[in-house]
Amino acid sequence: MLPEEFSENSSEDVTAYADDTLLPKDLVEALQLEKQRREETLFLRKKILNFFIGWTFHSTGIAIAKWCLVLGGTSAMWTAVSLCFTISFVPTAFLATGININYTDGQFQVTNMQKLSNLGIGLVSASVTTYLAVKDYQYLQDLSNQTIVQLSESIREVQRQHPQTDPWLSIIVAGALFVGSMFAIFGGRGK
Repeated sequence: MLPEEFSENSSEDVTAYADDTLLPKDLVEALQLEKQRREETLFLRKKILNFFIGWTFHSTGIAIAKWCLVLGGTSAMWTAVSLCFTISFVPTAFLATGININYTDGQFQVTNMQKLSNLGIGLVSASVTTYLAVKDYQYLQDLSNQTIVQLSESIREVQRQHPQTDPWLSIIVAGALFVGSMFAIFGGRGK
């Protein structure tokens, strides 16, 4: 065969092929159902993954805030608040990427606005997480102060009623009151 003959024969062969055979209707429906099921499964997995990632960052923010507040007290309040908010906001910052704001010919053009609403939701959830972390610390601090006041009053009352007692008795009574109050605090919160 000469090259000219080959090119003429090959163009005839290409047009000689028939169209693809259509799949049976039930098979097409089964494939569409399977495709839809897979898309729903992937969407559910994505939602679950986003939930656990967000939960992890929020719980880490709370733990770091409490750690800062317990070690630094009220003087570390702003450090705890800023760290908790920043860490809780990390998953939202990843979602916020992709928002495009352009200024062209005197008009703003914004794409991916749904990510802007996710940004607002993330700001609110990070703020709530930070508020709850600080509020929980303040609650624990108030309980501790009340316990100290109660212990001091109990020690003074025992000393007034029994001035001849040994100071070790006062220490034992204070320890018993402390253990009882801690049991009441943590036993009551667990329910």
